[in-house]
Amino acid sequence: MTGRHGGTERSFGGREKQETGKKEGHHPETDHDKLLKRARNTAYRYLTIRPRSRKELAGKLLDKGFPASIIDAVLEHVTRLGYLDDAAFAAQWAASRVRGRGFGRRRIEQELRLKGISNATIKETLLTLFNEAPEVETARKEADKKLKTLTRFEPEVRRRRLAGFLERKGFSSEIIRTILRSNR
Repeated sequence: MTGRHGGTERSFGGREKQETGKKEGHHPETDHDKLLKRARNTAYRYLTIRPRSRKELAGKLLDKGFPASIIDAVLEHVTRLGYLDDAAFAAQWAASRVRGRGFGRRRIEQELRLKGISNATIKETLLTLFNEAPEVETARKEADKKLKTLTRFEPEVRRRRLAGFLERKGFSSEIIRTILRSNR
């Protein structure tokens, strides 16, 4: 017996056996297993940066060159673990866009659609979100901030710029008219 690193070891019964560095009963990882493990680790890394939609994560894995069968397995795995949930992602994304950026319904709907969220999930998310904080209140706050930067302009130019600003933020024409009427 040559010890831990000598290459042979005496087994019970006095016979020598060659060390292979592998546990008995352990099968070597296949290329598929290694690829699946790499894809899972990549998915975990992306999901720790920020929550993502199913479509976003699939796109990231595809960009990294993983085959579709591996991507499907990883998506199923992270969904089963609760790390990937489009409804929770949509609710969190929409709430942060209203809070942080002051976006309206149309803009948020467009962003969620681009992220691969289903129409039913988008509808439910927006219904819940704007029941908690009405859209017109968000529009009014954003308009008040913007008006402070438009004081040097003539009233008609101010109104036109404010309307364009609110439209780009994703507010409906009805809400924009309400805000413009209240700021005469």
